[in-house]
Amino acid sequence: MYIGPFYFDTKEIFLILASVFLGLAMFFGWSLWWFDKRALLTLTVLILVTKGLLPSIHNEAFFILAIVAVFLTLYLPIFQVVLFYFISFLMFRLLKVI
Repeated sequence: MYIGPFYFDTKEIFLILASVFLGLAMFFGWSLWWFDKRALLTLTVLILVTKGLLPSIHNEAFFILAIVAVFLTLYLPIFQVVLFYFISFLMFRLLKVI
């Protein structure tokens, strides 16, 4: 979808909406059952930035990386999850998986 000079794929639109809803949940104090809202918002923005900067990413491997990172937020602090995300993303790029 084109909005002005920008092209948004359906994945980016979903990530933008997820970021907006997570921001609203933080603002209004809505509860997310097991997840930390701040960690999910940080991870969503990081995924949006990396997906936006590299549009030629293979979606299947990137989707698995994103799902694993989201579920790691249940057990690990956000710093470790972000570190895992960037190291895995870098290794995937170097090994030509993504």
